[in-house]
Amino acid sequence: MTIKKNGISLFILCIIVLLSACSSGSSGGNPPNTAGNDNPTPAQNESTPGMAIERGEIVQKEKDRWLITAYIDKGEESYVDAYWFSHNDQTELLNSKGEAVPVENFKIGAQVTAWHDGKLMESYPVQTNAAKIILLEEEERSDVARDRTEAIKIVLEAQTELAGAWAVKQAALDSQNEFWYVVLVHFNYVDQPVTVRLNAKTGEIVSVPAAENDTFRVYTPQPDEEVGSVFAVEGEARVFEGAFNWHLEDGHNILAEGQVMAEEGAPEWGRFLFEVSFESASQPNLSLFIYVKSAKDGSSEKQLVIPLKVPEEQIKYSADQ
Repeated sequence: MTIKKNGISLFILCIIVLLSACSSGSSGGNPPNTAGNDNPTPAQNESTPGMAIERGEIVQKEKDRWLITAYIDKGEESYVDAYWFSHNDQTELLNSKGEAVPVENFKIGAQVTAWHDGKLMESYPVQTNAAKIILLEEEERSDVARDRTEAIKIVLEAQTELAGAWAVKQAALDSQNEFWYVVLVHFNYVDQPVTVRLNAKTGEIVSVPAAENDTFRVYTPQPDEEVGSVFAVEGEARVFEGAFNWHLEDGHNILAEGQVMAEEGAPEWGRFLFEVSFESASQPNLSLFIYVKSAKDGSSEKQLVIPLKVPEEQIKYSADQ
């Protein structure tokens, strides 16, 4: 009888041990917090050191820590990966050849690869210690004054309306026109990228044209914008002696026309601003034509067409209509 009781007790003890082991083995960490939590909590399980950002940019610096982000393109599920990396004397700061790089070379806008030390704090952005950060060298260019890193830095510092993590979706140089186009994404508005155009010579942020070709850039009005009987047209032109022509039509009649002198002639881009005034249109859709007249035969060249709308009160339909 005693032997049977001891056997039962041993069997129950084994079951308790097994249940305890399964319980501890199935526990996991908390899901990632992407709500901008500023009060991180330690992760339940410490992982080994590993790569956190394969290719991203330093977007912010505070004393001994850097905010590094990357735009992760997953279609409709795209997101901004973001880490605050604290660095110290143990952090390896290298170039792509494995050579040591001074800390001052890691500037805002620089493209990097970053490793964490395995200790991750559950927050957004994730907070961790940097085990290694590699500076990814960019192509050296002698044809522009502002390189990629500086262009991104200027554009990032101009984003003052929204706090939180930004990531660089794209940074491309239009070398012919000497402009950087930088596309940024905010972590809360991933589906609403912000495109910024930067003068690669001066570092000045300039408006992205509403319509453009190799000769004209028009900033206002926007295509398909509804305009009144008087509206302004603002832009830049790169034409001989700065002279060009325009006309407004509704598909049946020319409603207004004129000639304009830009502030500068080609090869420079000269700014222009002129006013368009008309009485009425015969239908809701208008077209603004901006062009150069050929010195040879007077035909239209280098034409830019901007579609516009007119409010109902400005329309006088014909009897046929």
